[in-house]
Amino acid sequence: MTQLIAEELLLLVYRLDGTAYGKTMELDKALGGALLIELALDGRVDLVDKRLRPAAETAQRPAHPELDQALALVEAKPRLPKQLVDKLSVGVRRRLSLGLVEAGVLTDESSRVLGIFPWRRYPVADPAPREDALRRLRAVVIEGAEPDPRTAALATLILAAGFTKRIFPGEDQRAVKARLRELAKGDWAAEAVRKAVQAAQGAMMAAAAGAAAAGAAGS
Repeated sequence: MTQLIAEELLLLVYRLDGTAYGKTMELDKALGGALLIELALDGRVDLVDKRLRPAAETAQRPAHPELDQALALVEAKPRLPKQLVDKLSVGVRRRLSLGLVEAGVLTDESSRVLGIFPWRRYPVADPAPREDALRRLRAVVIEGAEPDPRTAALATLILAAGFTKRIFPGEDQRAVKARLRELAKGDWAAEAVRKAVQAAQGAMMAAAAGAAAAGAAGS
């Protein structure tokens, strides 16, 4: 079964033992943006007057509940990409994790630190989906292979979210980022789709920056 781009990003960013690799605030926004990007790649949304709107009606709804929920939000009324990212990022990490648990990709472990504070993690049970995503990424980013649209979108999302060191450790980061920027400008998708994807990426970056600033002000 094909993983969502958001699910692949989640698997790549988390450690195999199910613990988070910092930047959880940025990850939440990136996951929300990834859902919009998937809708754009599927031809379900268009960017019109700086707002995302549903594309021409299709008879079939998205099979994945997260995509269906995201599309319903777009259908409710035209919204700025950042507004959609903010709404979609709420609780998305937990929902996607639990979905991957149901699919047998992750396991669900709960405990209490010092017997008081609840602690939860999602260790990898089936490494194949993660390894497949990483293999495709390395082929495109490190080995210079031509990308398919989903892998290209995932790669540029990683750049926008600032996860290059996490996913490509030990590699020349300057070269990695240069390749990712090259992919972002490539012709792997139709122009209308690329505009919607770029809008979602920009919204994700703006939403993450705003959340981080708010957190710093409140600390």
